[in-house]
Amino acid sequence: MRLRTDYLESTESSARAFATNFVETHWLGLADTSRLASWEDALTEHHLRVPGYPSEYGGRDWSDGALVHFWSLCAEHDCPMPDPVTTELVGPLLLLSLNPKQHRAHFQAIAAGQASWEVVCLDLPSSPLRRLKPREQTDWVLLIQNQAEGRSQIEILNPWPGLAANLPPTTADLKTSLILSSDARAMLLKLHRDHQPLAAVWRNRALLKTLRTLSYMDPMGQENQRLCELEILQTAQETLCHRLVQSGSRTKQLIVTQIAREIQIKSLQLRREQLGYYALTEATPPGQNEPERPIDAPIDAHFMIEPITLISDFFMDQIETNA
Repeated sequence: MRLRTDYLESTESSARAFATNFVETHWLGLADTSRLASWEDALTEHHLRVPGYPSEYGGRDWSDGALVHFWSLCAEHDCPMPDPVTTELVGPLLLLSLNPKQHRAHFQAIAAGQASWEVVCLDLPSSPLRRLKPREQTDWVLLIQNQAEGRSQIEILNPWPGLAANLPPTTADLKTSLILSSDARAMLLKLHRDHQPLAAVWRNRALLKTLRTLSYMDPMGQENQRLCELEILQTAQETLCHRLVQSGSRTKQLIVTQIAREIQIKSLQLRREQLGYYALTEATPPGQNEPERPIDAPIDAHFMIEPITLISDFFMDQIETNA
């Protein structure tokens, strides 16, 4: 579907009004049987997978205030939100590259929801891969790689034959890669400072709502108390997010995204305890579940950006299966 570029909101108030009308038109106003497909098409047509991106790269140039308004509406009405791996990690890293214009094709695919990216962390060529949210089908791989003497880099490459078996890329595989940055540490720190994933705050609301819907807890039990505490913390977190966005301080926004990560992890831990035996992961070969040595540079995307977790997708699959 071709992206529209014939309009952009000139003020935050007009962007908020557009967001409200968009949710009412493309979600609330449609029947349950048809609105999912319509919603996905509308996100693409109106550049709302990445509304905070510059317009020349498929976004709408929305301010943080407009973004928070839109994401809160999505969470309130259970609207599907864009893939965080692609829109909140890969896309911003491309924006931070020395020449973002050379990635126009990637931006267009991300804005249209047509690109499937996987993020892979590799300490050394002989170390096991750490795949963030592995996918059955991947179009591109963002490889964050530690090298000798404390150096690290970020590069883009096609999925290699051994990826499905968790094997690192070979020298031949890396010949066609595009180096995005030769200093992964500096680039990820800049990402952490300048591109806060505000949508993560509102994803947590949807996660907690799901836990409450699926909950069979004793109202007076400890698990229910923990869920209530998370719900209270989430409400306070949303209020704080609105205030910090109004203040215009991006540095202070680090507070809410860090707390959002903690809420997400605690919520998933609670759900794992609820599932009990069914939360056990698949067996792995001996040694693969042993602790890894610390990484010299903070290349772990889980640390740098909240929505990307090293927690197995098995837990989320169980939540969806039991819904």
